[in-house]
Amino acid sequence: MEHILSSCTTALTQGRYRWRHDSVLQELADKLERERTKKRPAQTETPNDSVREGRTKGA
Repeated sequence: MEHILSSCTTALTQGRYRWRHDSVLQELADKLERERTKKRPAQTETPNDSVREGRTKGA
């Protein structure tokens, strides 16, 4: 990381800063897309145990 941020003029003139930056962004985008499209187990609805106002449970 230090080398990337060190303002190395050789890397800058060779376009490696942009290449590294773009490579990191592409890797992040790929990982996020894999997670976004990952199959997840279906969530089942849980019964609502709430009681309406003015009533008691079981009535």
